[in-house]
Amino acid sequence: LRVILSEEIGHVAAGVRWFEQVAAARNAAPDRLFFALVQRHFRGGLKAPFNVAARSAAGLGDRYLKQFQIA
Repeated sequence: LRVILSEEIGHVAAGVRWFEQVAAARNAAPDRLFFALVQRHFRGGLKAPFNVAARSAAGLGDRYLKQFQIA
Protein backbone atom coordinates (compact mmCIF):
# COMPACT_ATOMS: atom_id res chain seq x y z
CA LEU A 1 0.00 0.00 0.00
CA ARG A 2 2.89 2.39 0.63
CA VAL A 3 4.05 1.96 -2.97
CA ILE A 4 0.55 2.59 -4.29
CA LEU A 5 0.16 5.68 -2.09
CA SER A 6 3.48 7.08 -3.29
CA GLU A 7 2.55 6.49 -6.93
CA GLU A 8 -0.90 8.02 -6.47
CA ILE A 9 0.59 11.16 -4.93
CA GLY A 10 2.68 11.52 -8.08
CA HIS A 11 -0.34 10.93 -10.32
CA VAL A 12 -2.47 13.46 -8.44
CA ALA A 13 0.41 15.98 -8.54
CA ALA A 14 0.58 15.62 -12.33
CA GLY A 15 -3.17 16.14 -12.55
CA VAL A 16 -2.98 19.24 -10.37
CA ARG A 17 -0.24 20.73 -12.58
CA TRP A 18 -2.32 20.04 -15.71
CA PHE A 19 -5.50 21.37 -14.12
CA GLU A 20 -3.77 24.58 -13.01
CA GLN A 21 -2.45 25.14 -16.54
CA VAL A 22 -5.96 24.73 -17.95
CA ALA A 23 -7.37 27.09 -15.32
CA ALA A 24 -4.71 29.68 -16.15
CA ALA A 25 -5.52 29.40 -19.86
CA ARG A 26 -9.15 30.14 -18.96
CA ASN A 27 -8.15 33.01 -16.64
CA ALA A 28 -9.85 31.14 -13.79
CA ALA A 29 -8.75 30.64 -10.21
CA PRO A 30 -7.93 26.92 -9.98
CA ASP A 31 -9.60 26.42 -6.60
CA ARG A 32 -12.80 28.13 -7.70
CA LEU A 33 -12.89 26.23 -10.98
CA PHE A 34 -12.34 22.95 -9.12
CA PHE A 35 -15.21 23.71 -6.74
CA ALA A 36 -17.53 24.67 -9.61
CA LEU A 37 -16.71 21.50 -11.54
CA VAL A 38 -17.24 19.27 -8.52
CA GLN A 39 -20.57 20.96 -7.84
CA ARG A 40 -21.60 20.47 -11.46
CA HIS A 41 -20.45 16.88 -12.00
CA PHE A 42 -20.65 15.09 -8.64
CA ARG A 43 -24.04 14.34 -7.17
CA GLY A 44 -23.89 15.32 -3.52
CA GLY A 45 -20.32 16.64 -3.68
CA LEU A 46 -17.17 14.82 -2.66
CA LYS A 47 -17.39 11.79 -0.41
CA ALA A 48 -15.13 11.48 2.63
CA PRO A 49 -12.91 10.18 4.13
CA PHE A 50 -9.87 11.84 2.57
CA ASN A 51 -6.16 11.47 3.15
CA VAL A 52 -5.63 15.21 3.55
CA ALA A 53 -1.88 14.85 4.13
CA ALA A 54 -1.39 12.88 0.88
CA ARG A 55 -3.59 15.27 -1.09
CA SER A 56 -1.62 18.21 0.26
CA ALA A 57 1.65 16.48 -0.68
CA ALA A 58 0.30 16.24 -4.23
CA GLY A 59 -0.65 19.92 -4.35
CA LEU A 60 -4.37 19.38 -3.82
CA GLY A 61 -4.40 20.94 -0.39
CA ASP A 62 -6.37 23.40 1.66
CA ARG A 63 -7.06 25.91 -1.10
CA TYR A 64 -8.98 23.23 -3.01
CA LEU A 65 -10.52 21.33 -0.15
CA LYS A 66 -11.50 24.16 2.22
CA GLN A 67 -14.66 24.85 0.23
CA PHE A 68 -15.83 21.35 1.08
CA GLN A 69 -14.93 21.77 4.78
CA ILE A 70 -12.49 18.88 4.46
CA ALA A 71 -9.13 20.46 5.22
